[in-house]
Amino acid sequence: MRSSDLLSEHSLTHTVRVMRAKPMSPEDRRQAIISATTDLVLEHGPAATTRQIADACGIAEGTLFRVFESKDDILAAVVEQLLDPRFLIDDIEAIHAADNVVDAVQALVTVIDASTKRVRSVMMALHTAQDTMDRRRNHHGPGDKTKFLEGQADVVTAMARVLSPYSDELRVDPESAAAFIQITVFASSLPMISKFRDPSIFTNLLVHALVKEPACLAMQ
Repeated sequence: MRSSDLLSEHSLTHTVRVMRAKPMSPEDRRQAIISATTDLVLEHGPAATTRQIADACGIAEGTLFRVFESKDDILAAVVEQLLDPRFLIDDIEAIHAADNVVDAVQALVTVIDASTKRVRSVMMALHTAQDTMDRRRNHHGPGDKTKFLEGQADVVTAMARVLSPYSDELRVDPESAAAFIQITVFASSLPMISKFRDPSIFTNLLVHALVKEPACLAMQ
């Protein structure tokens, strides 16, 4: 046998071992599928195929259906995760301590706006998945609405923590300021609402609405 043949055999064996790396836990596998599907939906909408999802995850297509019963169930899981406030709270808590109140407000607007646009883009693409999720909510009952409202309250609380060091410079308490940012940013993302050509105008208006004049003037 030639040395090149031995090398090829060794390389093949090594490749197989790499491909057979330690398998993911069921939860990690589920999360990988959801994350890959979210990116594909943003690019292709609901036309994203299970083959594309499997390829993006580096798994066989059949493996998808050992984790989820159908493609609609995968898409519904994407929607449910996007609506899970824990991920947005993580982003809010990742905001670095701001040098001043204006920077803090601007950072919160940026995070909330990005999350809102991402959720809306996916939701608009997934009518079928939305129907599946609605059926699940009807099955689970009104407790889901309470859970959703509690999650949104947790988001406001996390935002208020970012603003609390600057409470003396706000026109209202940090909790009210956080709720105002959340509501206003969400409303501005609605499809039928006219948008500012320059998004910074919207942010500046929010800053002037929430921050006392001395702090605003100091930043000009």
